[in-house]
Amino acid sequence: RIPESRAHHAPPSLRCATFLPSLWGKMADSSRKQANEFASSPLSKRSGYLSTPSADSKSDFAYSGGALERFVFATPAFISIFMITFVTFWGARVSPALTVVFICCYVSYGWVKGIHSAMFSLFVGIPKCHAYRDANWHELAKNPEQKSPIIERTFGPQGPVFKAGRPALPILSSEGLTEYQSLTAKFDSLYHVCVIPTYKEPLGTLRKTVGTLHAQSCAKEKLIVCLATESRDTEAPEKVKALLAEFGDGLLGLFYTTHVLAEGEAVGKSSNTAWAVRCVKHTLVDTWGFAPEDVLLTICDADTYFDVQFMDCLAFHHAQDPMPYNTTYQAVECFFPNIWAVPIIVRIKALIDSVGFLGQLASPFSHPFPFAIYSQSFKTAIDCGYWDVDIIPEDWHHFLKCWFRRDGNFRVVPVFLFMGNDAIEDETWWAANKARYTQAKRHAWGAIDLAYIVCQYVARKDRVPFRKVYKLFSHASEHHISWTLYWVTVMLGSLVSTWINPVLETYPFGIGLRKLAMLCFLPMMFATTMFMIGDFYIRMFLLHDRRHFEANAAPMWWQVLSQIQWLLMPVADLFFGSLAGLDAQLHMAIQPTMKYEVSTKVAKDGGLKPEGGSSEYQSA
Repeated sequence: RIPESRAHHAPPSLRCATFLPSLWGKMADSSRKQANEFASSPLSKRSGYLSTPSADSKSDFAYSGGALERFVFATPAFISIFMITFVTFWGARVSPALTVVFICCYVSYGWVKGIHSAMFSLFVGIPKCHAYRDANWHELAKNPEQKSPIIERTFGPQGPVFKAGRPALPILSSEGLTEYQSLTAKFDSLYHVCVIPTYKEPLGTLRKTVGTLHAQSCAKEKLIVCLATESRDTEAPEKVKALLAEFGDGLLGLFYTTHVLAEGEAVGKSSNTAWAVRCVKHTLVDTWGFAPEDVLLTICDADTYFDVQFMDCLAFHHAQDPMPYNTTYQAVECFFPNIWAVPIIVRIKALIDSVGFLGQLASPFSHPFPFAIYSQSFKTAIDCGYWDVDIIPEDWHHFLKCWFRRDGNFRVVPVFLFMGNDAIEDETWWAANKARYTQAKRHAWGAIDLAYIVCQYVARKDRVPFRKVYKLFSHASEHHISWTLYWVTVMLGSLVSTWINPVLETYPFGIGLRKLAMLCFLPMMFATTMFMIGDFYIRMFLLHDRRHFEANAAPMWWQVLSQIQWLLMPVADLFFGSLAGLDAQLHMAIQPTMKYEVSTKVAKDGGLKPEGGSSEYQSA
């Protein structure tokens, strides 16, 4: 138990109060009884169309159109243009010394970040992925004396809730309740809901995604799937009917919703997810009596291929988490399933993103944000007001919303199991690259959330410490602004600055800016080599037997020979990094509304590509 004096001084979002075990037992028994009634009901009651949202929920909007918002919307574009013109034009004239220092430091910053991500991916992330893959998570929950592969610091300085040799830690709840349970009892009490937002996705792709959920070790007893469709997708009901006939008996439940776009809502994953979760809450919590704290909610893309142990692994993490309602759980997303079927520069960017994301999750020095596939307690989603409906980059934004609703006491906990998403693929080389650029621009649109951070801090500055907001804002700015500038600084900065001011031909040290910048860039070759090794190892030893992964479809001789593709990394960064980022920032500054253009994918495994192109809701 937490002493009463300590509980009163805890932050509001973490405050605990004594909760009698007998009362908890009655509540748990009641919730379990309702869940058992749901599980024993006929399939017709555990599946079908959900059209009624929870009565106590509403559509939340993130932005009001105020002057402060508009000012911050324009800030990323202003900073980018200011720095680009500095390194390519006026900096060399005004201050050659400052230009040299900035370019060399910025080039060095790039390889420091690259080596950091590659090192933690290779030497921390990959070993953790091996350990998670080899573990039996259901067995670990049933035998608490066994040691799990989770690093204890994952849960913070206090470690996991249940640990051999010491009493269980209290679980901190936003309701001020302390739960008293064993690890096994907590694990057994949890159910899963997976919401899949989809719009005109090929049936073959949905079949693969739902199939990997159907293959979960707890699917029949614990897993409810909800396909969140759009009213504009007239073929969706037929697809759901086919999926229900194929997978309905192997899941605890299979529902679907139809989102009708309302006034002020943005087309995309966020508004669709908000409607689906509100409908699921009405059915499971309000009607059937499930306890929100006993339900884990996973949001994924329509082409997500799950590890067969993911739901058990997620439940284990949640049961061991002393802050289960202040956490988003993030799996390791990768783009390896169709990596050899996409154009070469799309492939390069997919490889960098996949290996780099693993490094970010593995590093204690990074500030990871959720991306595309993430999970949290249903209670957290309800407490924090569901998903905002006027948002395009839903994953980052929902994290930020929860972060502020929990007064800065919110975090991402990594789950080291690989989740596969298809890289952008289309019928022609040009169409695929164009679609990838559109996706990159949509990802870069996430810079709009810098305004959300500023406005939320202004509204909550008496509750959220400035140092926490500053750290959050710095990490978000680094992601959305610094990498937009990197290609221009590295590839053009030293060259153009020397043309503008010939003094830089020999300044400094008599060697000149261009040679000095090249020397500063050399360690990036080491970082690239480690990325290549990480890519090879992950495909050969961690994903070689995964269902729907064609990570090693190409012959080995071609996989080795094709490593020359890394020479095109600057081209990939130019189009899918700098240009897409600048495009989004300028658009945001001039007109902060964006039409959601879905990502094209090629239908496979029996899926027919619908007229007008296929799509998925890909997060930003």
